[in-house]
Amino acid sequence: MSLVLRYLFAVFYIYSALGFLFGFMPLPKMTGMAQHLIDAEVSSGLMTFVKITELVGSILLLSDLLAPLALALLAPITINILFFILVLNPSLTVLGVSMFLVHLVLVLNYRERYMLLFKKMDSSKRSQKIVA
Repeated sequence: MSLVLRYLFAVFYIYSALGFLFGFMPLPKMTGMAQHLIDAEVSSGLMTFVKITELVGSILLLSDLLAPLALALLAPITINILFFILVLNPSLTVLGVSMFLVHLVLVLNYRERYMLLFKKMDSSKRSQKIVA
């Protein structure tokens, strides 16, 4: 099940990134502050950076090459999409929440690897690392 979710999640981000970068999927028109924010991101080049990050992260995720790193790379983007939708475009709440939940399930699938970041190292091993 997580394999299917990983592929769908990665393909969604690949399609979104390539669609923006090559212009075959223009950004949807929005109203008010949402459109102002999107316009500012596009004109400043931030959207291009985000889409390249999406592309790199999703290719790593699709290939299962450094998947935990790919999920960490894509996490701020997924959270930004969720908050953007909840605050500025509530009509897409189902999309934002479902993307966040799929991301969360995938992160939980790799929780053993993430827990290594919080594992306390013995003081004897720490002194060996410093000397070496």
